[in-house]
Amino acid sequence: VATCFPVFLIASFFSSSHAFFVREPSARPPSAFVHAKNTYLQSGKQGISVYGDISHKKIMMAPLNAKRRKKDKEDMEFFNRWYDSVDKDATPDDVYRDEQERLLNQVGNTISTGLSDSSTYDGSSNSSPKAVGSAESVDSQNAEAVLASFASAAVSNNFLGDEWLGDDNDVELDDEELEMQRKILDEQIDDWLNNDDSQDPANEENEIWDYWASESTDEDSIIMDDEQHENMKPDEFANEEEKILEEKQYLEKLSQITLKCERLDKAMNNSNAASYFARDPDASEGFDRMWVSAIDDACMRNLVGLFKNYGVQFSNNFGEWEDGSEKDALWSIEDIAAYKARAVYEVTGLPCIASRSSFEVEPVRTSSIPGGAASPRVSGLSPRVASGYRFNDISDNVDQIVGALQPSSDPCRLTQFRSVLCFYDGEMEIFDYGECDVDLALCNSMRTFVTMSTAIQEMCESLQLAYSLAYQPWVKRQVRESRRGYEPATLKLRDRVLKEGKVLPNNIIDVSSFMDSMVDVNLMDECGIELGKRFVEMKPTKILTVATTGLVIAIPMAKYLQVPCVYARKERSVTMADTYQAFYSSKTVGKNRELIVSKSHIDSTDRILIIDDFLSSGAGQEALLRIISDAGALCVGVGVLIEKVYDSGRTFLSGFDVPVESMVGVASVKDTMITLVEEDGFNVDVI
Repeated sequence: VATCFPVFLIASFFSSSHAFFVREPSARPPSAFVHAKNTYLQSGKQGISVYGDISHKKIMMAPLNAKRRKKDKEDMEFFNRWYDSVDKDATPDDVYRDEQERLLNQVGNTISTGLSDSSTYDGSSNSSPKAVGSAESVDSQNAEAVLASFASAAVSNNFLGDEWLGDDNDVELDDEELEMQRKILDEQIDDWLNNDDSQDPANEENEIWDYWASESTDEDSIIMDDEQHENMKPDEFANEEEKILEEKQYLEKLSQITLKCERLDKAMNNSNAASYFARDPDASEGFDRMWVSAIDDACMRNLVGLFKNYGVQFSNNFGEWEDGSEKDALWSIEDIAAYKARAVYEVTGLPCIASRSSFEVEPVRTSSIPGGAASPRVSGLSPRVASGYRFNDISDNVDQIVGALQPSSDPCRLTQFRSVLCFYDGEMEIFDYGECDVDLALCNSMRTFVTMSTAIQEMCESLQLAYSLAYQPWVKRQVRESRRGYEPATLKLRDRVLKEGKVLPNNIIDVSSFMDSMVDVNLMDECGIELGKRFVEMKPTKILTVATTGLVIAIPMAKYLQVPCVYARKERSVTMADTYQAFYSSKTVGKNRELIVSKSHIDSTDRILIIDDFLSSGAGQEALLRIISDAGALCVGVGVLIEKVYDSGRTFLSGFDVPVESMVGVASVKDTMITLVEEDGFNVDVI
């Protein structure tokens, strides 16, 4: 099989983390089946523990040289003696079957698992068998003893359904049976079509949004008032009573579980634990929520790394749980996960994510094929090998039973890993799953990471909807907070508006003394730099404004951002042949006014930033947005010096889905007095 490999590869084969079997060159005594395992490093040397049926010896091997040695004829002959000749037409299945028959003939009905027979295995329920191939495993065990110790986990049914047991091609049906099956299938399809209840709300499964909680925390919004109670129909009362009864029965069932967690008991009895779990999340690291978990410690990094992107900090993890009784091994993984989540929530008071994983091995089909001949797959197998097995927890027993079944089972015998995550916050309970089907030849306990990773991803998506979790919220929060602080230009502009601004009839604000008829160029330069910093990350390629009032701030910003400044004229010039135009109306310029921009000034690849002096009704900015749309360009934002918050401009522009920034917000002009936002009685969140 491997005649082309040089002899030094033998050592690298031994250093693999997977156990495999090699054949000695001599005749095959009972100890000819050698099991290499447990590679380790000691004092700069590699050591391999080799176990046989008779002797136990340790071989020390020098580290491999980095320089590759040339092939030697004697080496190749020695290497080839380790393997029997194989027919060139033999398939991998033929080789595998031949090897299994040789082993059965060699050691009889006892299938060696690479361990000696000098001691017996403790099969009590309190024992924790170590994985096959670990340095701490029991030195003596055979396959039958291993399977006998897991007799309580043996099952006769299959997790895929009885109809999937064995190969469908093993049994041939006659024409009458096939016709009967077709009729049954046709009847089922007709029933599904005629009795389609998919539109019946009573038959719909609950979705995550069915549990969406109201933002209001007022008790009046939670407790049903007397008037609503009186208007309830008898059926609604019955449904409420059924829900209460189901919840009571569910809690009674969970109360029978006796799982124990030593760390959780310590937290329950520690007076400092309450303050520890009540601490605030670490805002400096971007966290705004504090949760807790009860999943396997090995999967904790995956959970923390994923939810960290959504601002969730995990206070602690209670990963080590032990069965309190033999009945705990019989509960479903959903019940176990729900019990763990509720138990941790009661102690910590924090929303909890708990996990549980199961492992199942399909049973081998024991029926006979037509003619009375036994199925080749079942021939010679003991009932324990042919039986299925089911565990509601992933531990060392997975590798133990897989190691016992692999030598005498079909390599394609199916196993299944299944993980469930339960989220509980005192009111809402959510379950998400991950499943993975693995052939027995490739099966080991490490496959649990696949199902756990899938379940964690599914749970994250569910909680994004339930809690409106935003991706990396601290980035937006830091940007927003950085913009709230008053920089010198904003303070100067606010001071000039309050001191020199006037309120004219029709609530028009006159600031012509410093930014219209007469311009304070130094103030506009400072404002242009400050407002430009807010849009620099948008990477605009051009600035678009309205002549002439918008130019006082657009030109300084264009200079800071180093982009061209394009302005829309209100009257057509003789040099403007092909143009974009849009009509708008405002209080200051009147009705049916036209904005005109030359087509040669805007390209479809441009990223346009709209800049203006005022934002009032939003009509002028909306006209510029229509021009950008006609040109096929993209608008990346709208920036203004002064925004009339009491008007509807920002709301009017919200439908265009572009960011709007203003330096000064005017909250009111009541009684000809200008009141700015963030003064007494006004909230910054209004902007």
